[in-house]
Amino acid sequence: MPRLTVWYVRLSLLHLVLGATFGALLLIHKGMAWMPWAWSLLAGHIDMVLFGWITLLAMGVAYWILPRFGVKRKREGAARAALVLMNGGIFLIVLSPWLPLSSWVILVGRALEGGAVVAFAYHAWPRVKPLMVST
Repeated sequence: MPRLTVWYVRLSLLHLVLGATFGALLLIHKGMAWMPWAWSLLAGHIDMVLFGWITLLAMGVAYWILPRFGVKRKREGAARAALVLMNGGIFLIVLSPWLPLSSWVILVGRALEGGAVVAFAYHAWPRVKPLMVST
């Protein structure tokens, strides 16, 4: 398994643990209203589970499993940039409730996440070949 895939999977599992912890705190607060600050974790919970866990895991597996057609992986830097951009975007979204100008922080975080998707698509595009169907 490529080293970059290992990092994608490890970070996705870290996001799963943190996202589940945020979700558990939200559920505890919903049952016993003793943590009014818990609702500020909602955006972070959603982002960590949706983008941090599921998307990073899918990107890591795609990096590993997409066919190479006998050539070395190209554009590995774009895949590395996608990992950094996605985690940076998630980090900003999680911190946004406690930062000034939070709407701008959210916008920058979403832009980083979008940039990660574009960077990963740029990396994976040459590795996807059309299906050759004989007629």
